[in-house]
Amino acid sequence: MKRSVVKKVFLLVFVFVILAGLAWLFVNLVPDPPVKELEEARIAIADARSKNSVIYSAKLFKEARSFYDSAMISWKTENRRFILFRDYERVRKFSLLASKKAAEATKRTIAKEKDMKESLKRDIDRLNSELKAFEKIFTSVPLPMEMKKKNARGKLLLKEAEIAYDKGQYVSGNVKVSEANDYITDSYEVAREKLTNYYRNFSRWQEWTRATINESKANNSYAIVVEKIPGVCHLYYNGVKKYTFEAEFGKNWMGDKVSKGDGATPEGRYRVTKKLQNGSTKYHKALMINYPNEQDLEEFRQRVSSGSIPSNSKIGGLIEIHGDGGKGGNWTEGCVALRNPDMDTLFRLVSNGTPVTIIGSTITLTQVMAGE
Repeated sequence: MKRSVVKKVFLLVFVFVILAGLAWLFVNLVPDPPVKELEEARIAIADARSKNSVIYSAKLFKEARSFYDSAMISWKTENRRFILFRDYERVRKFSLLASKKAAEATKRTIAKEKDMKESLKRDIDRLNSELKAFEKIFTSVPLPMEMKKKNARGKLLLKEAEIAYDKGQYVSGNVKVSEANDYITDSYEVAREKLTNYYRNFSRWQEWTRATINESKANNSYAIVVEKIPGVCHLYYNGVKKYTFEAEFGKNWMGDKVSKGDGATPEGRYRVTKKLQNGSTKYHKALMINYPNEQDLEEFRQRVSSGSIPSNSKIGGLIEIHGDGGKGGNWTEGCVALRNPDMDTLFRLVSNGTPVTIIGSTITLTQVMAGE
């Protein structure tokens, strides 16, 4: 009986030892799955995605995803093998490569995003500065509707770029600001070219202005100088500027008047020929000037003779400085319009024979371009 018990105990101990040995072998021989490495790779990829690496570092992010997918495929393949025959080295290798590529994508994204943010802000500020400096004169320049539409489209895209910047959408913001720059630049270049051609008469404008101010000083009298850029009407007395009023002109104000119905305000040296009020004008009060003068008539005849205007063209007339201005744009048929209170002041101080000189501008083209 005792021998039987001993035998059983021995057998149990033997089995236990065998099982313990097998357990030890199992624990030491079965490869550990690289769960930590896979999790680190997943977290790295998620972090790269959250920082928009899909957009800013697409190639690196794609490589990270590819290595991670390869790791998962290898893991599934190994898990189908007998447990003692599994080899997770490829899984570990792919996981580490995925983490490395994701980290590189994140690092590059942060740098690239910073550059794109700074670039976008710089372009937005530059365009806004240009708009602020040039927009007032641009909106008044008579341009083809196509150019005005381009400019409007550019300003809309610029606003969308600003919204994208505020939302941190720097890629789409840079695309929009680039398009905005093209539209605004194209329209502004047309306006600048038109202004450059217009300013070829600058020396003549200066000469007319000096002569008019000198006449005012010599005769101890009033004189009017109207300039289109900016739209103002100056009143001098004894050669000294006394008043400056805002003025509005014909719809096609840039350049001299060519013929009747062209919507242009004439340029030249004129005089007040008649003062109109009390219902004799529909524009509050008015000062009629002697357009066309002899120079205007001669230039008109030359244009007809050269064929630059049709032979049946008419020169037009009835040009005035009148009231009912202040509409915020150039709207007359060729006259100069002032606000009614300003017209009252001008009307009270001037008389028939007062010199009226209408020019493009007294400021240089450089100053106009700079928005001064």
